[in-house]
Amino acid sequence: MTESVSSTPALEIHHVETLGVAPVPDRDRCMRPGMLFLIWALASASATTPVIALLLHGIGLWNFILIVLFATLIGLVPAMLLSHMGRQVPIISMVMARRTFGIGGATLLAILYTIVGVGWFGLNTDVAGKILDTLFPGFGMLWYIVLGVLQITLVFFGMEVLEKFYKYTALLFLLCYAVLAYYLFTQHTFVLPVATQRVDWGKDIDLVLSFSLLAWAYDFPTVTRFCVPLTAQETLTDRALYLLAPAVGVMSAVLFMGLLGLVALQMTGDWNIALLGKNLPFWGEISAIGVILAIAHTNAMNLYPAVTKLLAVINVAGKPHRFMQPTVVVLLGVFATFLAIAGILDFIEGFLSMLGSLLFPFSFILVIDWFHGKHYSDAVSQFYQRVYIWTDYFLWPAPWAISMLIAGVVLTQMGFLMAPAIIHLLPWQICSAAIAGGIYYMGIRFIEQRVQRRKMA
Repeated sequence: MTESVSSTPALEIHHVETLGVAPVPDRDRCMRPGMLFLIWALASASATTPVIALLLHGIGLWNFILIVLFATLIGLVPAMLLSHMGRQVPIISMVMARRTFGIGGATLLAILYTIVGVGWFGLNTDVAGKILDTLFPGFGMLWYIVLGVLQITLVFFGMEVLEKFYKYTALLFLLCYAVLAYYLFTQHTFVLPVATQRVDWGKDIDLVLSFSLLAWAYDFPTVTRFCVPLTAQETLTDRALYLLAPAVGVMSAVLFMGLLGLVALQMTGDWNIALLGKNLPFWGEISAIGVILAIAHTNAMNLYPAVTKLLAVINVAGKPHRFMQPTVVVLLGVFATFLAIAGILDFIEGFLSMLGSLLFPFSFILVIDWFHGKHYSDAVSQFYQRVYIWTDYFLWPAPWAISMLIAGVVLTQMGFLMAPAIIHLLPWQICSAAIAGGIYYMGIRFIEQRVQRRKMA
């Protein structure tokens, strides 16, 4: 980097985080790989994570394990690179994207992904509200309000408090689910899930990745920007731990909670292990605590990045007003809670999935451009340029990057044109993103070579 991030004023000492989308100062970057793993493992271990068992019901236990492992291997490289980007330059991905998709393109994408984050916050709150209403009926809307207030309060204080929350509730979360697992295996007849249908490898791998690793990876820099800065003296082991911690955290949660959901579905007919406590007066209350923690762990990583994305829209050039971040937390959190109460998420979940389909090509193009263009060596100020004329919103390579992003989405929808045997084996969403990223790279290289030839002429 040509400009040290330490030139940015240190985080002000407040009870709430007021950093916004400004780069994190070196003095406040102290997160280690263990904490990084814990945050993403618990964020991925939502009360809705076992639903992957319902989506993949019939493929059998061993095939499920293989699909998760294949998905991890396929998504590992882009996930590691995105994690690394946050350590190289301590800014969020939507600010990084300004150098690739232009300020205009990055702003539009930030708006879309804010909707995705808020929507999933509301969806998870809706699920938690229904679970708690089943365990403790008669309170209705009150559960949604209580959950909303608790989760908004948690995110209100920022990453420093979120770290402590994940750290000190991890054991309680594990104990709650251990109680439910004990009840499951002692009160029900164990039945090993076996394959009862053909495994659609390509489609299932895409499903797992869109449900887990590549649905989270583009937000890895939002957390890794708080990690200890990268130095030349860092050992290869430490560097590998920082690279792997987020991806391994996400996928380990998907593997173990997915297996738990798969077994529970086979043994009880219900993938939602949290509802098993409804017949246990005392242990049902314990399981409810586990549900609340699981929802809060996940929604913190839905709402917090959504807040940073909206701040990137509001404040293009640098740090916003001191109280802008906590204000946005409250506004987005209240709106998301209202969505859960209104129940309209049942109608817009498909819309959220459609927006999420942008994530694969977005992540691939961003990573390719970031490392090919060596943006990690740019001065931090380059990511916070002010706009004076409309053309500044879409400086090169933004038109090409946006075109390839759209091409990636279109390619994904054209999978029906492929031979069934190919689609059966290949994860077409990933392939479409890789093709779009490859064409993007070739286009960038072609333009660079053309410019070099003109200079030499």
